[in-house]
Amino acid sequence: MLHYILRLVITAVIILPFYLIIRRPWKRPHKREAALAVFILFMCGLLVLTLEGDYRAPSVMIARAWNRICTKGKINLRPFSTIIPYFKYFEFEDFMINIVGNIVMFMPWGFGLSMFWRKNRSIPKIIFHSLMLTLFIETAQLFIERKTDIDDVILNFFGSCLGAFLLYIVKKRTRCLDIFEA
Repeated sequence: MLHYILRLVITAVIILPFYLIIRRPWKRPHKREAALAVFILFMCGLLVLTLEGDYRAPSVMIARAWNRICTKGKINLRPFSTIIPYFKYFEFEDFMINIVGNIVMFMPWGFGLSMFWRKNRSIPKIIFHSLMLTLFIETAQLFIERKTDIDDVILNFFGSCLGAFLLYIVKKRTRCLDIFEA
């Protein structure tokens, strides 16, 4: 687990100078801009972690994905077939990485989208954005020789929606997040 966190931090540090050059946060309100920077850097790190794989020429990657679809190689489309064994044969570290990690890593997506952009607070938009990100990642993994799993879609979607719900609870109890809205 520490390995993933370290890679996420390294990615954020590498991307930070590009963010600073493009966004120029010193020209905007500080609290919102700092929180937005953390959100964007985290999401970039998340994408790097989830899209790490074997990249080749586009024609090779397409052929490889098509072959995987035809042979169902490293593709799971049966819901909960990967999740259930983590509960049935519980091993703490595996459970934390594969179940808790898949949920927690996507909570900032739902939380941040709802926090920074008021237009994304409706339930249909939260569901749409949560589903689109995780479907994009799992589809992209077809091309880079990573396992494609409907259970990852379920866990990531749940985490993203949970993040949006957490923001709702925080906003109900306090008005301190109003400064982050656009």
